[in-house]
Formats: sequence, structure tokens, C-alpha cells
Amino acid sequence: MLLLTRLAPLLASFAAMDVGQFVSRLRRNAVMYALVLLLSLTAYGALVAAAAVVMAEEIGAAGALLVVAGAALFLAFVLLLAARLRARAEEKRRKQAAVDGGSRALMATAALSVLPVVVKSRSLAILAVAGGLGYLAMRNLDSVSRMLHRPPPGPRPEDDPRY
Repeated sequence: MLLLTRLAPLLASFAAMDVGQFVSRLRRNAVMYALVLLLSLTAYGALVAAAAVVMAEEIGAAGALLVVAGAALFLAFVLLLAARLRARAEEKRRKQAAVDGGSRALMATAALSVLPVVVKSRSLAILAVAGGLGYLAMRNLDSVSRMLHRPPPGPRPEDDPRY
């Protein structure tokens, strides 16, 4: 309950945010983006029509329209294929994250369930800290061993009279 009384001023300031101003800005942006989309589609249509007219002078009107339609279908197919491949990769990443996150969540739950017992017992708290430090040391063992076991520097060419 104490937490809610401390959060109340923050929640009240968040709720008092000017919703009317937010809605009007959202509408204004939506109208602006709709106009940008309309003008972009108009420019795209004019560009495709100009390309078809130029090709019609070379291969005829029917041939030019077939080329434009074929190119549009090809691009649509490529975009659809890219979207499907991306969705498949995201699904694979999501499944892997769920597997990894599940084990992390299980470890965190186990640690939190043992926490009250560890906090009450001084010897268990010391043991837990030592175990955590040991874990961190074992995780970074390769980098620590490289630092500790550097080979001694060999003779430098400027110190050796043979060079």
C-alpha cells in the first residue's frame, strides 16, 4: 500500500497529460502522412506511365504494358519472398529466446525463492557471495589465465648483437 501512495503523484501527473493536444497532434500527423502517401502514389503512377509510353514507342503499347506488369509482379514476388524469409528467421529467434528466457526465468525464480533463507543466515549469505564470485571468476577464467601466464618477452633485435 505504501508503494501505491508513493506512485500516486506520478500516476496523477501522467493522467493529467493534455490528451486533447495529443489527439489533435495525432490527427494532424495522420492527415499529413495521408497526403504524403497520396502524392507519392501519384508520382509513382506517373513514373510508371512515362516508362510505359517510352517503351510503347519501341515495342508497342501492349508489349510495354506487359513488361510493366511483369516487372511489378516480379518485384512483388521478391518482396513477398523477403518478407517470408524474415518472418521465418524472426520465428526461429523468438523460439530460441523463449528457450533461453525460460531457463533464465527458472534460475531467477529459484534464486528469489531461496533469498529469504539466505538473508536470514549470515553464513549462507557469505557462501552465496563466495559462490557468485567463484562463478564470475570461472566465467572469465580464460582472460584471467592469459593475463597471469604471459610468456616472458624474448630478446629484442636492438639488444642482440647478431642483428
